[in-house]
Amino acid sequence: MRPLKTFVASFLAALFVLFQLLVCITPSAAAAADTQAAGRCMQCGMDMKAFAQSRMRISFSDGSIVEVCSIHCAALELKKNKDKQVKSIMAADYVTKELIDARTATWVIGGDRPGGMNSPAKWAFAKEADARNFVSENGGKVATFDEAMKSANEEMGGAAGEHHGHACHEEPGAQMLFNPAFGDDIYHTHPAGMWMVTYKFMHMNMNGLRDGTSDVSVDKVIPMKGTKYGYMMAPTKMTMDMHMMMVMYGITDRFTVMAMATYLNNEMDMLMNMGMRNRPEAPMRTSGFGDTELRGLYQISKYFVGSLGLSLPTGAIDKEFETMGMRFREPYDMQLGSGTFDLKPAVTYNALSDDAKWNWGAQAMYTYHIGKNDSHYSLGDSFKVNGWLQRALGPVTSWVRLAYSTTGRIDGQDPEIQKLLDPMMGAPTPDADPNNYGGQRLDGAIGLSLMKGPVSLGVEAGLPLYQRLNGLQLKTDWFLTTAIQIMF
Repeated sequence: MRPLKTFVASFLAALFVLFQLLVCITPSAAAAADTQAAGRCMQCGMDMKAFAQSRMRISFSDGSIVEVCSIHCAALELKKNKDKQVKSIMAADYVTKELIDARTATWVIGGDRPGGMNSPAKWAFAKEADARNFVSENGGKVATFDEAMKSANEEMGGAAGEHHGHACHEEPGAQMLFNPAFGDDIYHTHPAGMWMVTYKFMHMNMNGLRDGTSDVSVDKVIPMKGTKYGYMMAPTKMTMDMHMMMVMYGITDRFTVMAMATYLNNEMDMLMNMGMRNRPEAPMRTSGFGDTELRGLYQISKYFVGSLGLSLPTGAIDKEFETMGMRFREPYDMQLGSGTFDLKPAVTYNALSDDAKWNWGAQAMYTYHIGKNDSHYSLGDSFKVNGWLQRALGPVTSWVRLAYSTTGRIDGQDPEIQKLLDPMMGAPTPDADPNNYGGQRLDGAIGLSLMKGPVSLGVEAGLPLYQRLNGLQLKTDWFLTTAIQIMF
């Protein structure tokens, strides 16, 4: 574990230093002009089209004009340019999305509708009647511009909103709600018209055998005679690398769609008994595209998101390897997909503190494998619960996370994989037995992410705190997730 801890610590330190340099570089006037020309918020870089209902325009007496995505970013601009005289402040009418005078508009603070960069949400209305209709349908309270601006200033905290000659601010809360680096996907919605693209790399290291909660020496697994388990060969170590590309798009302020593709690289070291001694076998290796997931997400209320995913069986379940001059189908854990259509319902609770510096939440998800695949088996259904606590420090966010999962054994068996268990013509190994799959596990993880405008980077490292496995299996040793994400 010491090399892992040293690597993670060094990686986090290097990542932190790099992004502190990036986020604290003063943007040039040309860069700011490019941002505005591209239709992006002058403060946070978000695509203004995605925030058409909360955008604002500030005109100064010197002729300069600033376009921002929200009253939160408007408050930052006013603090940043406190020596300039303001000529006008315009805000988008929530109903028509046209710009109106922000000072004379009727504002609504709070309610069920997510407010993008604002927490709590803040909307402007040209007509007071529209504001009151919004409150009756979605909650919140009617307010004046001064009250809305006071709320925006309170979000930032005293020092957080001060300008010190360089752009070191990122919208509070956004980097937590849209965190790229959680080892598990935490489901959230986006404002209408917003895109989010995420690339995530996950590495898992498995080392040593376990049965239930007891570690088992490989010497007690092989040879076939004279041991409790009686296998000819057994896995000793396995690494799993997963590349994931995820795209999300906000159809409405409450409904978001998602698609995710995966590419897998698996490698497993094997030890075979040759009568007088145990001999390492050539590692088993499989690689290729895994299953593809489509998902719809709906904002039930301010705090709850419900979602339903459908996993498509695009990953291969017929990978083969060679041993003793014969070809066999790879064991179940080396295959790339489930081979079945899988339903994945989930419900997510997510909350921010009033100053948007703390985020906490939980998510429950179930995976149901529909029927059996073409090889006459289905992976065990699983249930997983996640809980987390995050703290934002400007553009930097750190967090701790706990995840508990329980997975059933494989239902049925692949007749080709079953040939491995033939003591005369096969090479019996525990991972060819469908009863040696699933179990319960509690993971602990810590992470760090950094956000600069629409781009975020993150890393998370974790390890199991508890493992109770169904039968004889490789146990999980540690895991690492890195990710990059862009919103536009």
